[in-house]
Amino acid sequence: MDLRVRFSRCATLCLLTASFGLLTATAGCGGTDDPGISNRLWIDHVPTDKRDELTALLVGPPGEEGRTYGVFYRGTVFRGGFDAFEWIADPEDAQRATIRLLQDEGRAELTIERCEPDPKFDACVLLRGEPHGAERYQSRRRWGARGAGSASAKVEAIFSQILAEDPGLSAIYGGSAVGDE
Repeated sequence: MDLRVRFSRCATLCLLTASFGLLTATAGCGGTDDPGISNRLWIDHVPTDKRDELTALLVGPPGEEGRTYGVFYRGTVFRGGFDAFEWIADPEDAQRATIRLLQDEGRAELTIERCEPDPKFDACVLLRGEPHGAERYQSRRRWGARGAGSASAKVEAIFSQILAEDPGLSAIYGGSAVGDE
């Protein structure tokens, strides 16, 4: 009897980011020419295979109470962990922010700098002071998120669109949409 689990190709990407969908109020794909930190998936590098560990960052939009939350994810599509935080922008300096880690109430002071993105990326930021070790994060224009809907639908829509438009990631994860088997 074969007890191995068979993952759909896009579902493996969704496993990687399931924690992001729980903390954000975003859906669909899109982006602007000048992406801000929030409402955008940021990664330290494109994984070369399903077991390549990466660090990812997602900062949601400000909530109704005016607070902004996000998550760091470190791991592979098969195993990893996340650290939820509150993002506190400096009202006097757009290049500075504080993150308050929700699990242990730790704080980190960040300096935010733009950097030159690698080929195939559209945006790059340096987060100096980032507590998880990855300082340089990059994003692609289509990795911006907007709209409304349920958390699971948001994650599914974002990554189905990413796979549909990105031959590199599609080649790694096989390119099928969530639910395609």
